[in-house]
Order: sequence, then C-alpha cells, then structure tokens
Amino acid sequence: MKYTNKVFGCILLGLIFAGGQAYAELYNRAPDVLPGTLPEMRTSDYWVQKMSKPDEVILTLDAIRKMNDVYRKFIASPDPFKDVPADRRPILTDLAYWWPGHVSMAPDLRVLPPKAVADTVRTRIKAEIKFMRGKEFGNYLAVRYSSGQLDKFEKEMALDRVNDEMKVREGIAVRYTRLRNVPSFFPEQQGITENAKTRWDQWNVAILKIARPVMVLHPSLSGEYLFVLCGEGYGWVRSEDIAFGDKKEIDAYVNSPNFLVCTGDRIQYYSDESCTYSSGWMGMGDRIPLVSKGNSRTVKVPVRKANGKFTNETAWLPRNTDVSVGWLPYTRRNVVVTALKLLDNPYDWSGAFFGRQHETTYRDIFSVFGFELPWHGGLFTFFGHNQEVMHPNIGKESQYKMILQHEPFITVQSCGGHAQLLLGDYNGVPIVFDQHGYGYTDENKKDLEIRRCCIGDQRWPTYFLTRNVTFLELK
Repeated sequence: MKYTNKVFGCILLGLIFAGGQAYAELYNRAPDVLPGTLPEMRTSDYWVQKMSKPDEVILTLDAIRKMNDVYRKFIASPDPFKDVPADRRPILTDLAYWWPGHVSMAPDLRVLPPKAVADTVRTRIKAEIKFMRGKEFGNYLAVRYSSGQLDKFEKEMALDRVNDEMKVREGIAVRYTRLRNVPSFFPEQQGITENAKTRWDQWNVAILKIARPVMVLHPSLSGEYLFVLCGEGYGWVRSEDIAFGDKKEIDAYVNSPNFLVCTGDRIQYYSDESCTYSSGWMGMGDRIPLVSKGNSRTVKVPVRKANGKFTNETAWLPRNTDVSVGWLPYTRRNVVVTALKLLDNPYDWSGAFFGRQHETTYRDIFSVFGFELPWHGGLFTFFGHNQEVMHPNIGKESQYKMILQHEPFITVQSCGGHAQLLLGDYNGVPIVFDQHGYGYTDENKKDLEIRRCCIGDQRWPTYFLTRNVTFLELK
C-alpha cells in the first residue's frame, strides 16, 4: 500500500495528537555539567589532584575480607537491629511493596528437610502471587493485564506442583539474566507500573550476574523458568540461563584462586583470539577464572550444555581491556577512576534493562576491590563502624559541614532510600558521584531530567537532606 505525503502527514499528526492531546516525544535532558559543578569535575584528574595519597592502599585484601565476614555474621543473626537506636535503624518493612523476593541474607536451604523447603517455596510463591494481584500492572506497551492474563502467569508458577519431597539442585548463571517476581513469558514480559513520570518494570527483583551460584528450587509449569534462591533473593530465572552441576564443581569454579575482575562498565569476551565474534559479556565487578595464571587474555566462561549441565569453555579478551588480574588495589585513585567509567549511564531502578540504580552502582564500583556491600542502601552503614546519624533539623549549613567532615572518595552516605559517593566540595557545598532517577526545573521554568550517573551537588535528589542520613566510611 502506498501513501501520499499528505496521507502520511495526517497519520503522523494522528499519532502525535492522539485523542486531541499533544504528547512530548522525549524528556528534556539535563546538561552534562549540572548546576553547582564544573566541567573538569567529570574527569578523574580533577579529583586525583585533590588527593594527598592517591595511590596509598587504604585497606589490604585481608582487611576487606574481614569486613565482609563481620557484616555477614551481623546480618545473619536472629535480630541484628535489636540494639540499634531507632533513628539509625533501617526501614525495611515496606520493601515487600517493591521487591517481595529480596532477603537481607539468603538462608542455606540445603540443610533443611524437604518438607521445610517445600513450605518455604510455597510461602514465597504465594507472596509473589499476592504481589502480582495486589496492584495494577501492564505489559511492555503499558497496557493493563486482564484477569485472565494474570491467571496464566499464576498457573505458570505451578504452585500446586510443589511437593514435600523437594530437592534443592545446584545451579550457576551462564550469562546476565533477570531475577523476576513473576515468570512472565514472551511477549508479556514486563510488570509495568508508573512511578512519578516514569514507567518501570516492577516484576524485576534484581540482575543475576554471570557466574553467580543459585539454589534451584522449583520449575515453572512450562519449564521456561526456574524458581531459585541466590544472594539477591528469591525469584524466577529463565531456565536456559542456568546450568546444573554439583556444589563442589561450582564452588571450585567460582572460587578459583586464579581469576580476573572486570573493572570496566561492560566488556565483551570472544570466541577467537582475533576477537572478531563476541560470545558474551561481563560487567563491573564480575570475577571469572583464568585459563592459565600468566595469560590475562583467556578466561573460563560458564556454559550450559544442551542437557542442562554446567561446563566451562575458553573465551578470549581483547588486548589491554578493562580488567584486573586479581582484585584491584583499593586506592583513592582507583575508586574515582572506576566510578567515572559509569558516568552518564542511564538509571535503571529495577534492573530490568540490565542497568544500574544507586545501590547496584556503588556495589559494583567497590566490588572490584573485593567488597561485598549489602543489597540495600539503608544497610550500608552497618557494613562499617560509623554510628552517627545526621538529622534534618540541624539545618542545611550544619548538614553540609557534617557531611564534609567525612573522608572523600571512600564515604558512601545514605538517607535510607538513596545513597551517594562523597567526592569533596565546591564553595562549601558537598559534591557527590550519584546515580538517580530525578530531574530539576531550570531558571527558565523548563523541566530537565538527569536520570543517570552524574557529578552533582547536594541539592539533588531534593528529599535527601529531609531524612536521617548515615555514613559508611570504607577504611
């Protein structure tokens, strides 16, 4: 069918003015250099020049491991916040409203009898069904699901097939994949909700990274999804992204003493030495075993055979790519250089687009040094020793002074619902490396959206200083 220019123009106008209402094509992008900052602040050289000891190793690997162990022991206790003052205690009770699959510490279901595992799976799936039916969700076109469509999703969860003879199987992710609240098969993959001006896929719990171990608990009705438990929590993962193996085999692979760490935002690995054909990718903080100790170009990537079994195969990395053999030394220079590799990356609240939000951004930055930060920003302060709480009633000037008493480059500050990396100050106002989904109105009354990793001052997000703020100094 052929269209004249006049007919095509009418069609286009009909799309733009659908229903008699005009719609903006895109949001207005805030400038790279945000108000209150300087262009040179977007470079690592600017910040390195302000460091007295840029290449000093702040903590050894053993000290970092000790911090990881202390936090794991703390959060695994029956009531870790029992003796914590109310103003410092994290508010985690309402998180089921957003992420019913998340857990502060993943239990070891392998040690439980089959009936106890089955009861746990039933409870968790029922919570997801309640979540799915408790709010209105839409597909990737933001069209609301019908009750019949939700029935299909619930049927796919196969709750009636959970039996008291369940066995926990060991698995490993062979590529980046989504950990989901709902096993939402193609094409109705997303659980779209609207938060402020943005529509998010709220059926996503987290990103499950390549080479992450999982406990496989239950298959969906079609077998397209698996219900798993991992460090990120409970959720549904596509079956094709998980390989099965025994625990010793997977542990040996994951904890290989000869490994490299991805120190870039995202790097490809290849099927051949010339690095012509990509076979996959890894992201910041990912740890992959080396084929041989002296060769940083060949790695053992996890693979799922057609029969579902786990194996590994050799893949190639480009020369001089963004990796570190072993953990990257924990220095101030390395913190800033690593962070700025993520500058301008879009904000991805639920991780449904394989992006990052504020917590996962800082977890990835510090994971290249071996830190295992908590999944939620409200828990960051408990990874360290800082007991202080900054209250909003002290006023903005006092808040600025209190913030700037902390060491830049290694301090993450959190208001419970958001976190920032302190870089320093400009004219007495704290400057932070941030990742958020907000914007601002400029002097011309024009709405501008940031919604990305940025260098900003303490004005954004606007609610940050209206809440209690706690601090994590990683030293």
